[in-house]
Amino acid sequence: MTVARLVPLVILVASGFYLTQAMKLPPGTVAKPGAGFYPMAVAIFACVVALVAGARVFLSPQAVRPEAPSGVTDPARRRRVAGAVGALAAFCLTLPWIGYPIAAFGFVSVVLWGLGGRWQAALLTGALGSAGSYYLFGVLLGVPLPRWPW
Repeated sequence: MTVARLVPLVILVASGFYLTQAMKLPPGTVAKPGAGFYPMAVAIFACVVALVAGARVFLSPQAVRPEAPSGVTDPARRRRVAGAVGALAAFCLTLPWIGYPIAAFGFVSVVLWGLGGRWQAALLTGALGSAGSYYLFGVLLGVPLPRWPW
């Protein structure tokens, strides 16, 4: 079995287990979501993604790419991974001082730009993503997020 076929199966098993654990938490209502609402939504989404990815790989043989020889890594790929890890570390370290909206904006923008996106699209996606996630978690779900020092 190739890695392309194994990954969706592993994700499906892991997300299925995550769903069984999330179902032990109270889901709440639409008006007032409980502790299990978000974990169940994430688990269901992961199950659906794993099912779709698995179906695509198993049903279309051209979707399976030949595997790269072990130990061969593109230097550009290493730089992208290092940049994403550095951006995540910067996000975690600056979050208490500059607040969630600004840290999330910077993190999303830098990662998207570093992965090859246009800077305009990266900034727009960063702004929309940070505002949307702050509204969802900070306002609608009432999760206490660091705002900013002023």
